[in-house]
Amino acid sequence: MGMPTQLAGVFVAGGFGVSARVLLASLIEPALPEHLVFTGILIIDLIGCLIMGVASAAISAAHWRNIALGGLIGGFTTYSGFALFSVGLAEQQRFGLLAIQVAVQLIGGVACVWAGVWCARALGFGKPS
Repeated sequence: MGMPTQLAGVFVAGGFGVSARVLLASLIEPALPEHLVFTGILIIDLIGCLIMGVASAAISAAHWRNIALGGLIGGFTTYSGFALFSVGLAEQQRFGLLAIQVAVQLIGGVACVWAGVWCARALGFGKPS
C-alpha cells in the first residue's frame, strides 16, 4: 500500500474513531453523576487502551497498524482531553481528585493495553515480545 493510500486510510479511520468517541461520550456522560464529570473521558480512554492492546498484538502489517492504531484508535482515545481536564482540576485546587484521575488513567491505561495484548495472544494473534 502506497503512502498516499495509507494516509487516506488513517484520515478516514481517524474520522470514524472521533465519531465513535463523541457518540460514546454522549451516551456515557449523561448517565454519570455530576461529581464524576471526568469519568466519561476516563472510560473512553480505558476502552481505547484495551482496543490498542488487542490491535497492536493482532495486526502485523505496518500499513494496517498505522491505519488502525494511529487513525481509528488514535481518533477514539482522548488523552488530550484528559490532560485538559487534569489542568482544570489543578486550577480548581482539587488535588485529591486530580491524583486519583491521573493514577487511574495511567495505571488503568497500561493495564488495559496489557490485557488487550493478552486477549489477542490468547486468541492466537501476534507473538509474545
